[in-house]
Amino acid sequence: MYELDNDTIVVGVSDVHVGASINHHNVFIEFLNQVLLDSKNLQVVIILGDFFDIVMESVRDYCKKLYYPEGHRYIDQKTENYEKIFLRLRKLKEKGISIFFTLGNHEIKIIGNLEKWFSKRKKKLVEKFKKFNFRYADLFNLKNIWQYFILTADEGRWKLGFYDSKKEIVNQKNIYLFQFDKVEAPDISYNCLMTHGIQFETFLRKYGGGIPWYLGLKSPDAIKEVGNLLWNEVIKLSIRTIDKVFDRWLAQSRKITQRLLKISLISPFLIFLKLFDKLLKMVARKREKLKNETYIKQFRKKFLPKLVKMGYNREINKIIFGHTHKDTKLSVPLNNQRTKQSWKATIANSGAWQQIDKPSLIEINDKGEIKVVHVIAKEDEYEFRKILL
Repeated sequence: MYELDNDTIVVGVSDVHVGASINHHNVFIEFLNQVLLDSKNLQVVIILGDFFDIVMESVRDYCKKLYYPEGHRYIDQKTENYEKIFLRLRKLKEKGISIFFTLGNHEIKIIGNLEKWFSKRKKKLVEKFKKFNFRYADLFNLKNIWQYFILTADEGRWKLGFYDSKKEIVNQKNIYLFQFDKVEAPDISYNCLMTHGIQFETFLRKYGGGIPWYLGLKSPDAIKEVGNLLWNEVIKLSIRTIDKVFDRWLAQSRKITQRLLKISLISPFLIFLKLFDKLLKMVARKREKLKNETYIKQFRKKFLPKLVKMGYNREINKIIFGHTHKDTKLSVPLNNQRTKQSWKATIANSGAWQQIDKPSLIEINDKGEIKVVHVIAKEDEYEFRKILL
């Protein structure tokens, strides 16, 4: 059972992928149920991108599945989960909890200058929901969908700022602010940047993935169905299987090696086994590193310097993103090349709810502390374990 702490003011989730195959939608629904039962002092839920999985399903057909009455061919178990998720989000909103979204690579096209086109692309998505009579279109509007969120402690108050580009962050123009009620902020320097994470992609990864997603968004429905099958139930499953092999080898390589050695004591076999062991460990560590450290490196080497060059001088000491489907917690050195100031930042990834074994989310309390919450399946129940960063 999930239980909010009394001091939690923000909950962040990412990569729910509503509509995708092989997901943890039932666990996500259980999480929403528990929040509805007792929201305590929670004031904001932030969904950090890839909430939808409409790259493989057209917006029109996605809306049809939620629009047609019971008995139509689109009504199935997956659609019932859609309904449960959106109904609960609406109830959270009615309860006074604000819900904000950013958009990821599964919702809008990302190729081209995302900083320049994000506002227009989110507007286009919102218009499509209205055009095709999406029953829950009221949950999504131009004032609760943004590219970046920055949580700050300012004059004893917690404030959440919304931005569609780095330029808006720097100039503080057209800024929208959410001020937390009845919650005092500590007298600390606090600046937490939250976004999906596609913004930290390398050029090759962004365009290597962005072009297929762009073609997917433009494809006829029949091709989308084939793409959905291939991507979610063939490619993704294969990648998960490979990851599990690497994880198991890293965790139990000594035991596995000793068992294999019992098969044969021939020296060539021993040499081969040692080389194989080193190769697997090297590849496994490289794969693990790519999941988050590549993005963190891009933030340090490209994203932050660009922000500083544009005139942003505040210290970003917390960063939260999604996208990689791999939760993490790291302390990373950062610096402002203009002022020559250096500091350490806490970087957290909120994980995912699709194509993984353990879903996760993040909590931020009224002291600004970040907790990563892992969901562990136990027979017919779910255990939510919290780790303070």
